[in-house]
Amino acid sequence: MKSVEGSWPALVTPYREAGSINLEEFRRHIDFHVESESDGLLILGSTSESTLLTKDEKRSLVSTAVDHANGRIPVMCGISASTTTETIENARYVKDSGAEYGVLVQPGYIKPSQEAIYIYYKEVADTVDLPLVIYNNPSRTGVNIEPETIARLARHNGIIALKEAGPNPYGVVRVIELTRGKFDVLCCDCPLYALFLTVMASGGKGTSNVTGNLTPREFKAMAKPWIDFNDVNTTRENYYRLQPLMRMMYAETNPVPLKAALNLLGAKVGKPRKPLQQLSKENIRLLELTMKRLGILDEDSYQRQFFK
Repeated sequence: MKSVEGSWPALVTPYREAGSINLEEFRRHIDFHVESESDGLLILGSTSESTLLTKDEKRSLVSTAVDHANGRIPVMCGISASTTTETIENARYVKDSGAEYGVLVQPGYIKPSQEAIYIYYKEVADTVDLPLVIYNNPSRTGVNIEPETIARLARHNGIIALKEAGPNPYGVVRVIELTRGKFDVLCCDCPLYALFLTVMASGGKGTSNVTGNLTPREFKAMAKPWIDFNDVNTTRENYYRLQPLMRMMYAETNPVPLKAALNLLGAKVGKPRKPLQQLSKENIRLLELTMKRLGILDEDSYQRQFFK
């Protein structure tokens, strides 16, 4: 069984001025994370604006990511769709493209029952031989995947990990308890949810994150599963130093702040796709101040050295 641990930044989808996807810039971000030694990459998640992309655009990003990563870094691809049939179709495409993992969130808007959620995940895992990661994101879907449902799904050989993105630290601790720590658990980096330190202290394996796009080396260090007290101190020191930046990444809808930050760095990711709007002027001011205080915008920072 494959293990999913460490820091997995969720990549943005870069756009050109006319609105088409900038695949050259997308490749450059993959190189940035390879060079920075991120543990893996997530594409077609919330940060990728996946619900605003066409099927052809999604497939182009998947094939580009896998081809350009070329085994240098593992790739996890979002496969979620409104129906089970389309989700299975997406999973087959991701598997055939050569990606290492598929990640799927509970169907949005329809608010399925826990049994319906269980059957949805199980049918995908039964049909396609692709290691799957559960993505629990109740704020975007309107329904939570309860710990007991996740524990049931964890018994399936094709379902190997959880990415938790809900404001319920107890829920993720309960998952680790029910699975006896044998199920890989990652969390998002939203500081308002207070998941990160809880997950790491409880035996979780790391984070699939937004802020690691800006500070991949630091997230690599802080997301290492704890073995001794040195790991505890490393996580704490990085977490509290970067917490102001993490707060800024969630000041408005993800990925609006992240795209603004990457553009400040010199990356050419363009604007969010409408109906999302650009970051407000006040938050741009606060974001730039936060990045300057952390040294990210210094001319000799590793981020500026790469993107300038």
